[in-house]
Amino acid sequence: MSDYDAIIIGGGHNGLILGNYLVRAGLKTLILERRSEVGGGLSTEEITIPGFLHNLHSYFHDTINVMPAFIDLDLEKLNARYYQPPVQAGIALADGGAVTIHSSLDKTCESIARLSPHDAKAYRQMNENYRDFMEAVVIPALYSPPQPPTGQLAFLESSPEGLDFLRMGRLSPFDVLDEYFENPHIKALILHQLPIPRGIAHDYHGLGTVIPLVVSQVEHSQICLGGSHVLAHALWRSFYGHGGTALGFREVSKILIDKGEAKGVEVSGGERFKANRLVASAVDLKQTILDLVGKENLEQDFVRKVQNFKLDEFSIFSVHLALKEAPVHTAAEFDPDIDNAFKLNIGLETPLDYHLLWSEIREGKLPQHLGMFCSVPTLFDPGQAPEGRHTALIWQPVPYNLRDGGPERWDHIKDAYMDLCIEKWRSYAPNLTDDKILMKHALSPLDIERKLSNMQGGGVFMGRMILGQTEYFRPLPELAEFRTPIKNLYLSGACCHPGGGIIGAAGLIAAEIIAEDHGLDKWWEL
Repeated sequence: MSDYDAIIIGGGHNGLILGNYLVRAGLKTLILERRSEVGGGLSTEEITIPGFLHNLHSYFHDTINVMPAFIDLDLEKLNARYYQPPVQAGIALADGGAVTIHSSLDKTCESIARLSPHDAKAYRQMNENYRDFMEAVVIPALYSPPQPPTGQLAFLESSPEGLDFLRMGRLSPFDVLDEYFENPHIKALILHQLPIPRGIAHDYHGLGTVIPLVVSQVEHSQICLGGSHVLAHALWRSFYGHGGTALGFREVSKILIDKGEAKGVEVSGGERFKANRLVASAVDLKQTILDLVGKENLEQDFVRKVQNFKLDEFSIFSVHLALKEAPVHTAAEFDPDIDNAFKLNIGLETPLDYHLLWSEIREGKLPQHLGMFCSVPTLFDPGQAPEGRHTALIWQPVPYNLRDGGPERWDHIKDAYMDLCIEKWRSYAPNLTDDKILMKHALSPLDIERKLSNMQGGGVFMGRMILGQTEYFRPLPELAEFRTPIKNLYLSGACCHPGGGIIGAAGLIAAEIIAEDHGLDKWWEL
């Protein structure tokens, strides 16, 4: 049996980040990955035509500018370079209108004012009122162990911004938008920043605070140059360069437990690895606790709570296109910047559209009320396609388990549904004709689950982002500090605070807690 100080289950970005912090703290660290490569959702592949790079599961990286690991690990020196598109987001309207959100607050307000001077003023006021608060309070909280509710209340009650933040935390995003804004298209564009990459729906009660977070623009939507996999490669090179070991094709089948303490792992085929100090799991909660630990090693009340942990309410149906030319939208006659929007809203033009789409999702219907998240990566990183060519992506929120036929039905309908999504985009960008599409490829929620087994039910956020599963309640109060009932077994994945997306927080927080428990030198604080 091979001996290591620390064994990490899962080589996604959180597992890699944790591994980097531990190996630099002096632990002999092993990462075990089921697939042939590390990175998890940081996947970039030539799934259409050689030379056309497609970011399959992760693309909008909104927190790189505030991610401690990016600086601590010197990832930019390892070729993880980012570009922040000046036009951060936009909504194209069927009537030919458009609204765009820019890195520049002035330009954003100018665009909003064309539809609503009132909303332009409200947007600026919310941005200016909350930007400093978000930078000083909310962003650091994303990268710190979650505090019990009483501790949060005492701190937030001490300032007017904090009190208003607490009040918004008792409302839904839709409620907050209704209070501050009047134009339905402005509301729809702000709502568009919630499901991807944050996993939050418009009516999740108690999550209204995400609205000032979005409007404050302290998180910058950015693209990883060369494809999202470049970030995974940088994390791997950093880990390997400091003495870490990562093994692929090693699917962990069991966490070895002796007298209530994690002692190592066993992989499919029977090979065992000994952990002298700790085991950490970066995979999903239910797989870790129910399958790898086993119900027999836990109290039944705790097992029941884990079983009741809610998975994502929606999944993503994605379409990847190799194009002769970039889409040109009819709305560009009104606002030319719409053609260069990084995150493009197609079809979710009013809050009612969100209600209609999510009603279909919640009923398990194949959505016919399409509302899509679109982008053309090559507008911002031309090297992701041959010269003069482009790639494009469509992400459409859908249910994993279809009422008519279950998840297996996706295998039979995904090509037809792909064409439906393309046709929807074509109604806004008429040049997106069949002769301009060199090749197309669809990935269904079932495809996601098959490829990335920790994304059960095609859920890319590894647990629903509802009030009862955020902050100190994510995934459960008993697990909020990343420790488990099994001694020296830790969680370190997106099922923990602060949740999914390429945030890189769970890996860092797990490292902080492990360092405290095992007396490690916190080199990153020096």
